[in-house]
Amino acid sequence: MPLKFGTNNSVDRSWISGTKKLFGLFLFLVTACMSSAVLAKTDGELKKRLETLEARILELEARLESKGGQGDRNTASTDHGVGKEKLHDTVTVQSSASPAQTGNEFKKKPEAVGTRVANVEKPVAGAGWQDADGGGHGLDRKKFHGGVTLKQDAFFGFQTILDAEYEVLDNIDFTFYSWLWTSPNFGRSRVVSGPNGTQVDAGGNGLWTEVGMGLNFHFLNHALSINPQIGMLNGALLSSKIVGRGIRAGEGVVPSMTINYNDDHFTGQAYLAYYMAIRDERARDFIHNWISLGVKPALFNFKNIPVSSVGVHWEHLRFHKDRIEGNTGTVYNWIGPYIEFALPMNLALRFSAGADLKGDVSKEFYQASIKVHF
Repeated sequence: MPLKFGTNNSVDRSWISGTKKLFGLFLFLVTACMSSAVLAKTDGELKKRLETLEARILELEARLESKGGQGDRNTASTDHGVGKEKLHDTVTVQSSASPAQTGNEFKKKPEAVGTRVANVEKPVAGAGWQDADGGGHGLDRKKFHGGVTLKQDAFFGFQTILDAEYEVLDNIDFTFYSWLWTSPNFGRSRVVSGPNGTQVDAGGNGLWTEVGMGLNFHFLNHALSINPQIGMLNGALLSSKIVGRGIRAGEGVVPSMTINYNDDHFTGQAYLAYYMAIRDERARDFIHNWISLGVKPALFNFKNIPVSSVGVHWEHLRFHKDRIEGNTGTVYNWIGPYIEFALPMNLALRFSAGADLKGDVSKEFYQASIKVHF
């Protein structure tokens, strides 16, 4: 009995040990299968998240491209179409990528995303009609230039002049200008009683205002330009029988011609304008003209000096027609030297002075101007 009992006990222990091993193997297999399922599920979630991230990145790129395209409307029909095709192709390729590629793509995505975002064109600062790429009205900033001049002289007083031009062909520019005359002598005047029975002329309304446009033709590699223009005069000088008694829009017209020459050593300008009354009494017409000739420091090998040019200035104003009293003749006839300085930030300062050969207004003249180029 003891021997038998011992034998059965040994068999039981062997069976239990084998059962434990089988059960352990079963648990190992079950755990391995569950781990594979969990890993597969995790990998699937990572793929979905990666696809979502890619879609968001593409959406952001599309928005940036859309904003950047607002400053480039003249090429929108071409560039936007190409952009949409590229965006569609990118989405198609990424959505059709095999799961085996996802792991490698995940490592490469940050670099690729950075490259794509860096290549997106930034919106142009201060987008407007004058942008170089044609934003707004579709005009090119590089073809537009001009300046604002603050000018004062012994006869006309203070004046503000805007002149600008826009290139329409290789050697032809469209030009326009505005000339604001501020002397009350050219505006509406009235006689008021002063102290002790004296009379005082007071003015300031209906100041002479000139606007016009034309074409500028360039020759000799833009060294020579000829600029005919036609302007409209507004105010109370030309058409009224008595100066200042009637303020009119379009009281006169002014055809003009400006010829400029500018090279490395010489500069010059000739100007001729006819101020013609066209309304009511058509009282008076004027002719205004000048010639300016100068040389540049480069002609004498002068360097590092702020002088742009020096020369001589001649200017003439003629009362050409008087339809009321018939009094015509020269108003002033100036001649004298000038000097022009080139300053930083596109500034130019010019001063001229000399003699008035007519001498009715004064024996001498002076004229100064400050111009800001843009």
